Amino acid sequence: IISNYYEDNQDLQFILKHYVNWDKIVPLKEHNFQDARRYKETGDSRFEFAPANVAEAVEAYEAAHHQVGEIAGKELAASARAMEKHGLKFSKGKVTFPPDTLRIVDLITQSGLLLYSTHREWGGLHMPYAAQMAVLEMLSRADAAFGITVGCFNLADVIERFGNEEMKKKYLPKMHSGEMTGAMALTEPNYGSDLSNILTRAVKQEDGTWRINGTKRFITHGCGIGDRPAAILTLARSGGDGARGLSFFLVESTDIQVARIEEKLGLHTSPTCEIIYENSKALLIGEEGRGLVKYAMEMMNGARLGIAVQALGIAYAAYCEGKKYAEERVQFGGPIANLPPVARSLREMNAIVQAMRALVYRTAEIVDLYDGLTTKHLAEGVDEKAVRKIEEVQRYDKLAKLLTPAAKYYCSELCNKVAYDALQLFGGSGYTEEYDIAKIYRDARITTIYEGTSNMQVLAAIGPIVEGARDGGTVNTYLLQLCDRIGNAQVAEEFRREVKNLTEMVTIYKDKVKEVKEAISMEVVNYFIYLFTAILLAEQLQIAIDKKIADVAAEKQTTLNSYLYVMRRQLAASGTMIRNYHG
Repeated sequence: IISNYYEDNQDLQFILKHYVNWDKIVPLKEHNFQDARRYKETGDSRFEFAPANVAEAVEAYEAAHHQVGEIAGKELAASARAMEKHGLKFSKGKVTFPPDTLRIVDLITQSGLLLYSTHREWGGLHMPYAAQMAVLEMLSRADAAFGITVGCFNLADVIERFGNEEMKKKYLPKMHSGEMTGAMALTEPNYGSDLSNILTRAVKQEDGTWRINGTKRFITHGCGIGDRPAAILTLARSGGDGARGLSFFLVESTDIQVARIEEKLGLHTSPTCEIIYENSKALLIGEEGRGLVKYAMEMMNGARLGIAVQALGIAYAAYCEGKKYAEERVQFGGPIANLPPVARSLREMNAIVQAMRALVYRTAEIVDLYDGLTTKHLAEGVDEKAVRKIEEVQRYDKLAKLLTPAAKYYCSELCNKVAYDALQLFGGSGYTEEYDIAKIYRDARITTIYEGTSNMQVLAAIGPIVEGARDGGTVNTYLLQLCDRIGNAQVAEEFRREVKNLTEMVTIYKDKVKEVKEAISMEVVNYFIYLFTAILLAEQLQIAIDKKIADVAAEKQTTLNSYLYVMRRQLAASGTMIRNYHG
């Protein structure tokens, strides 16, 4: 499907224009528009386009999204099949990329869109997460592997957050200009999720520098890209056993060896490398001993939100391809889209995709508010421990710690369902490489696995749900506040009943023995997520009604009706399991 991927997506436009709370996010992100004042005072060209108010910021985001939509939908989407057919070539430690991959990286770089995450001081667009999500959604819709490529350049954000001034000055300009990309190296051949036991070791030399030895596996762009090296953000053991013995380092890919790249089911133009460190030079990032507990965990949380929106982009691509085929494929005297089972499938796919989008952008908004408030208070001189005790900061922190793994889990699982259902519409043709749906289906599968499997996301989400779903808890209060925004009294009352039922489910869960809890924790998480996403869709409907956007309101009503069937099926199944499962 060749078009502008921003302009052809009405729901994405609605989300960005009416759903995301820019009035709260932007002043925090812009530190009350200090960059605009800085330009006025100094004339520093780096800050020439800094916004002076919320409207200017949102206008800049929209201009960037139009431009990304054009590149994604007309350059990347048109080249994705040829790129995959070319694939990656590996010989003597070097990875060769499809020419179109390098061409489109250059195109995005020349457009000034490559670094959307970093501050203007380093040439970035300084976008909040909610605006970044749209960039990644559109790129992932066009080609998930290429979306990862652009995301790796934006690991510059990690260096900006945690690196020292010397490190920032050396690496951030190179990543902005496209001369250097990023990679994160956490996983080892024997340690994936169990990162606290990794073996790669960093040793401090007599002159104060560091050297690393060990092997890392499944390292995306550990080879760099083309002739451009990578700044590899590496977790390595600098001290004793356990998480406290781990530190965080930057290693250039010119100082490691690429042993091989994986032959994968999907993402055929995204290099997944096994890399070897042999006395490799390393720069310490931040403090010793905080590599896992702070730096790697924050990087992974950002990556998990990135996978959630990648899954959304893939799912939307699958839905669009399935809808197009169903409307064009004539059987039994008409398009198969008119057949009741197919029509229902399309309605449910569309509703699920919109629920995914609602969850991703609300999660990004919550993370933006948490980050923004934390940064604001720290800049005002409030002690870090005191900041963590501020009630509003605590509330957003708790919600972010729940919604980040919840979004990654839900979006990746439902991405696979949408891709499956979309391919089914093609019949036997979908099982061939004749249509793009085969590639989309293969690319979808990894989303439930990398950056933490679905079971790991459930493990991360269950604690905040159990703690927050009690009467008066953070989750319970937030859900009821959202219910109060819904104008349809009957729907709002159904949701309030289910919020009460969620509290009951958590109480039942807490009374189970450990083994049963572990077996049914996914059902508790499902109960929360399907209820929450349904409430978000109802909230969107109310926004469209309140703003008198008649066409969107009508479409949102249809979407909500379809999704309520999905929600009710899931809540019934999860409730039955929670109540009756005994191992």
